[in-house]
Amino acid sequence: MKPKFDEDNLAKTFMPAVLRRYRDAAGLSQRQLADRVGITKSYVSSLELGYRAPNLNLLIKIARSLEVRPGELLDALVDEAEKN
Repeated sequence: MKPKFDEDNLAKTFMPAVLRRYRDAAGLSQRQLADRVGITKSYVSSLELGYRAPNLNLLIKIARSLEVRPGELLDALVDEAEKN
């Protein structure tokens, strides 16, 4: 069955909502997440604004920093896309 969303733009379109939700749930500021992941605060901001999409390595680092499985973030990403 073909997904109902644009797979090519999945991360840039829906990662902002997912990342922000998980970051807020972890009680982290953008700066705190950036420090944990090893990226800049502006990079976190660009992810949350949809200007950038994380590659797989960065997604894994983000998930570990948020203390969730990478698969949980991916599942949340697909769930977000399917409800829109």
